[in-house]
Amino acid sequence: MNKLTLAAQTIKDTVSAQDVGRAMGLEIRHGRCRCPIHGGHDFNCVLYKGNRGWYCHVCKSGGDVLSFAQQYYHMQFPDTVRWFNDTFNLGMDIDSPMSKDAVKQAEIARKQRERERELIEWKKKRQFDLALDADDIVRRLEKIRDDNRPRTYGRWPDLFWKAVILLPEARMFAEDCMMDCMEMKQDG
Repeated sequence: MNKLTLAAQTIKDTVSAQDVGRAMGLEIRHGRCRCPIHGGHDFNCVLYKGNRGWYCHVCKSGGDVLSFAQQYYHMQFPDTVRWFNDTFNLGMDIDSPMSKDAVKQAEIARKQRERERELIEWKKKRQFDLALDADDIVRRLEKIRDDNRPRTYGRWPDLFWKAVILLPEARMFAEDCMMDCMEMKQDG
């Protein structure tokens, strides 16, 4: 791993596509801009928050923040890294060779970032599974309630009452799980 590769990872982790768009002087509305790659007139290019990059729904181009600046300015990779370093005052020493200790530290940091990403993806999947299970419980309770609805006045089946009592809380839990999923999706 060389300093440019390490600097590129640092850039991806610290600079968002919206920051790059502002630095390029693009007009950004609600996280979208006119695509500077194909010269679009509508706000079809999404500039994601965090380190999720960008994507144009018209020309289907997209990628990380490095590719955004690289395509916009038609630069080579080393020049793109230097542009980020200068534009965002990152203060990275990218031209001198890396020591062995720095290489080891960079590899440890890369592995840590990878583990963190895997943990976030695992949490998203678990949360989605929980939301599906909660929704399934609500549907089952509604079926139990409907199947055991009293046909005449008099005896009211126990299953009917249990389903009626449990349904409001089960619905709230299912809605909370779904909202958590949506928040996790928006955060990224």
